[in-house]
Amino acid sequence: MKRQGKYRCLAGLLLIGLLFLFSGCSKKNQSFNLRPNLNAADDIVIAERGLAHTFNLLLRANLDSMIMNTGHGIIDQAIVAYLKPENTFNILYSGKRCADSAVRNGLISIRLSGNFFTKGTVSRVTFKGYSEDYHLFTGSDSLVNQGSSPAGFLVMASFIDSLIIYKDSTGNIYWYSSLVYNIPPMIKLPPDSNTPVNITGSAHGISSHSYNYSLQITSPLINDLNCPWFRDGIMQVSISGVDVPSGTIRFMNRTKCDNRVTYDFEGNLFEWWINARKLGV
Repeated sequence: MKRQGKYRCLAGLLLIGLLFLFSGCSKKNQSFNLRPNLNAADDIVIAERGLAHTFNLLLRANLDSMIMNTGHGIIDQAIVAYLKPENTFNILYSGKRCADSAVRNGLISIRLSGNFFTKGTVSRVTFKGYSEDYHLFTGSDSLVNQGSSPAGFLVMASFIDSLIIYKDSTGNIYWYSSLVYNIPPMIKLPPDSNTPVNITGSAHGISSHSYNYSLQITSPLINDLNCPWFRDGIMQVSISGVDVPSGTIRFMNRTKCDNRVTYDFEGNLFEWWINARKLGV
């Protein structure tokens, strides 16, 4: 009887120990609220996708001889009109699904101060009722041709001092950035060249759930124009006033063209897809 009592006591202690262990692990995992991180990361991807897509449209339009000569053409579901006297591109979408799975509507107007490929030219991008997956973009982007880098890349600097993106009924995304688009020299040959354009720079703003965020592109975002999603790149993200204040957004699609993206917040990994169904936190 004493031995049975001893075993019961040991079993009880073991059970208590296991419960304590599991409750401790559960408490540790639950102590991290990662929804603010996912919200900010989703908002960053939405904004960066829209800006990169717009830049690609402008670049491809300037490389398209038919558009430049006749004043009209189509690029990825968009009707492109080039008004030569005003040196302005009007890019119109009418609710069709594009190659990157986004449904776009509205007008993007881009007025150039000179030849797109000439140093000093400013391209003023204005969003006029333009939306991606019903996220309405309001604001403008100024792109300045800064000439060639020592490596021979054509450098386009982008400055955004106020961009508001309507996310949904929960709130808006506020975006401010200083980005650089580096265009390889051979990009001026074929309109559909797969030579990668890389993007560097930084941004900050307020997420749709009112969290202050900032980002630095620590490994250039790579877009080869033939792939509608980033091939490669890492953004280091900081978010104020949350349980996990930093993390990364990584695109790791170098070997194939797909819409995968990974968020990493202190080892908590989220394998995501860049589409309206996922980018909703």
